[in-house]
Amino acid sequence: MLLDSCFLIDLMAGDGRAAAKLDEITAEAVPIAVSSLSVVEVGYGLRSDEKRTDFHEVLSGTDIVSFGGGDARRASRILRHTERNGERVGKLDAMIGATAVGRDEPVVTRNVEEFQRMDGVRVSPY
Repeated sequence: MLLDSCFLIDLMAGDGRAAAKLDEITAEAVPIAVSSLSVVEVGYGLRSDEKRTDFHEVLSGTDIVSFGGGDARRASRILRHTERNGERVGKLDAMIGATAVGRDEPVVTRNVEEFQRMDGVRVSPY
C-alpha cells in the first residue's frame, strides 16, 4: 500500500482514523510504502523538531519509493486525461497516484474523490 500525504499528516496529528487504519494494515502484514514526494510534502510542513523526529520514526519501517520516469509519464497522462474530462486533480496527487499504479498498489487516503478521478488508481480509504 502506498500511504498518501494526507494519511501521514493525519497520523502525525494523532487522528484516530489514521491510527486505526495503520493498525489494520500492520495486522494484515501488508507491505507499506511512501512516495518520496510525500516525504518532502509532509516533512516540509512539520514545524517542530519533535514532530520531525516522530515523522522519521514513522518512516523508519517504511519503503520510500522514488518518483521515476515511468511515474512521470503516467502522471502526465493522468493530468491530461482528467483535465480533458473537466476533472482536474492536483499535480502531487497525480504523481502519487501514478506511482501507486506503477507499483500496482492502492493509495491509503481520505482524499478518495481526488484519487478516484484518476484512471487505474485504486483507493484504500480510512
